Amino acid sequence: MSIASPSSVPDNEASVRKIGKALETYLKNSQQHVAMMEKHRAEFETGRRHLAKMMSLDIHELDQEAIDRAIQYLFPSGLTDPKARPVMRPPDEVLPKFQRFTFDEEGKPEGTRFFTLNPKIYGLMSEIGVKTQSVMKFYDEHVGSRSVNKNDLEPANLSGSQWITADKMKKKLSEKFSNELYAQVIIAFEHLASLPGSAIEQKFLSEFREPMTASTGSKLFGPAIPEVQICAETNRRFAEVTTHCKDTRATVRVIDAGKGKYDIDGLQLHDFRHLQAREILLAPMIISQTLGRFDVKATTSCISNSLPEAPNREPLKRSGGMSALPRAVRHGTALCWLL
Repeated sequence: MSIASPSSVPDNEASVRKIGKALETYLKNSQQHVAMMEKHRAEFETGRRHLAKMMSLDIHELDQEAIDRAIQYLFPSGLTDPKARPVMRPPDEVLPKFQRFTFDEEGKPEGTRFFTLNPKIYGLMSEIGVKTQSVMKFYDEHVGSRSVNKNDLEPANLSGSQWITADKMKKKLSEKFSNELYAQVIIAFEHLASLPGSAIEQKFLSEFREPMTASTGSKLFGPAIPEVQICAETNRRFAEVTTHCKDTRATVRVIDAGKGKYDIDGLQLHDFRHLQAREILLAPMIISQTLGRFDVKATTSCISNSLPEAPNREPLKRSGGMSALPRAVRHGTALCWLL
């Protein structure tokens, strides 16, 4: 009969207490998440009823599409990034989801790492450790052997790529974890990739890497640079683009081989009595020293006219102020450069 040593008993008790504490924390967080979601769902329904009353609509007709139109009308925004604009959506779509454990028929959590509260990220680190040991064993057994391809004994080729970011790794694993855990995973990956013979795990390493161009590519906010076209009637080059500034939308056409004429909603340059407006319009020509070379033709409109209006309200008819209209035209003129 074997008798457990006194020193092993406290360790087992501490392990049991540690696992119990983890489960207690999980159950507490789960209950808090359920209560929070119920609260936000009730607030969303209350806000939906108020919104229906403000827009003079029936609550049963106010679906998500109607809510989006109402929010766009009540909170007009000129922000270029859709994620920065105000929205009103159900909390299940906006708030982060709670990572729940799966249980078997006996009510026990599935998986051996459930007590870590981050089973997937710890499982990935364990997999990296296993592959590290296998790579070291493979190299020790086949170094100097002619039966193995020499390329398999080299470190993995990771040129032209980088490790995926923490956000992408969270999305890939469908689990949230701290930046410290992410740093530990990257260190483990770097150690595995630096080992001789890690080329045999090239496919595994590539799953967590991305091309550098995927993250360093420049993103152009606003309208793209238009293509230069040739008019079939006059055989003159021109470019056309639509821009906006505040609540003003401008469709600008710049024509080459011109005389420096401006036609903005039928108004000439001298019709803009304010000096600031004329300076804004002429800024691209002055900077590029091309005064008198291009003709600019633009039509402007008010963005608010295209938004859904409240019942019994006439749409706005203004198309820009003293500086917004010239700035919108200036932006289009700069994009339609024909040099």
